[in-house]
Amino acid sequence: MTVTACTLVFVTVEYFRTARYRRRHQTESHRTPRYRVRYQMEGQPIHEALVGTNPRQYLVADIRGSHPGDVIEVELSEDGKSIVDWKNRTVEEFLRDFDGTGREVD
Repeated sequence: MTVTACTLVFVTVEYFRTARYRRRHQTESHRTPRYRVRYQMEGQPIHEALVGTNPRQYLVADIRGSHPGDVIEVELSEDGKSIVDWKNRTVEEFLRDFDGTGREVD
């Protein structure tokens, strides 16, 4: 697996289906949602990858929630064509430093 951590320049997420109807001997469901992600990290060329089958929960939401300038860590599959994990280090640091507002009283 390939892991890359760098500053995000841009990201786009596009929904598509591999096939509209089920075909004979098809190995995966024709209803499986698929997402094509195009992104560019600072100092690197534009990369295109798919969100793999059975992604972790909220993976697509984490990708869509990333903004230019965020430090992103992308984990790709062995062949480099599928995104296995996407971590937004900028948001993780913010949430770690944020102590919450639960103790504040008006």
